[in-house]
Amino acid sequence: MITTQHKRWAHAIFRPYLRWLCRRRFQGIQILGEIPDVPDTTPILLLPNHSTWWDGFFPYLLNDAIFRRPYHVMMLEHRLREFWFFRFVGAFSINQQSPKGIIETLAYTASLLAPASNFSQTPLVVMFPQGELRPSGVRPLGYNRGVERVLSKTSGTFAVVPLAMRCEFLTESKPYVFLECGTPHIISPRNSHQTPNTLPNTQQLETEMEQLLERLAQRIIAGQNGVKIL
Repeated sequence: MITTQHKRWAHAIFRPYLRWLCRRRFQGIQILGEIPDVPDTTPILLLPNHSTWWDGFFPYLLNDAIFRRPYHVMMLEHRLREFWFFRFVGAFSINQQSPKGIIETLAYTASLLAPASNFSQTPLVVMFPQGELRPSGVRPLGYNRGVERVLSKTSGTFAVVPLAMRCEFLTESKPYVFLECGTPHIISPRNSHQTPNTLPNTQQLETEMEQLLERLAQRIIAGQNGVKIL
């Protein structure tokens, strides 16, 4: 697999370019609903739905605006080999055609969520439970079991945060992007003296996302305003 190798120079190039590109393609990007309250010392596993080519970029902008943590995102290996630059701004690979490669990537994902030595290293890791692009209206969403495997391999305290994303054409020629975070699951260490949290399973996470997507749609229909991040 291909691991992440963050480079400051790469972020310095990519961050302004991505903001410029999104301003050209989208009318704006807003976060609706409440911003999750996750302690700075707690790693975040962010679980978005996946219905557009842009889906890896919206969490990057969200992280820049709200969470401000080292960013990691799982990406198909053949795509990361094609767009190798993304490795230097947080991408790591998964080879869905290789059972051994899948196991290796899920173990690596769990390792990224391990407790950090200082606040500046507390990560945000993005994983798409659908595992592939699917039209936004498809139900069920079709989650795979990779998330459960990551949760079972991670021993430290971390937060699992669903992220609903929708692109909508409203009154302008360019679409708006709307984001909404779900209620975090705080996963406690299973080797501590405390009673561990029950790990959310695949079906539970999928149902929560379907409900979150519906709630986001209702907010958009109602014309609610949120926090602009672009």
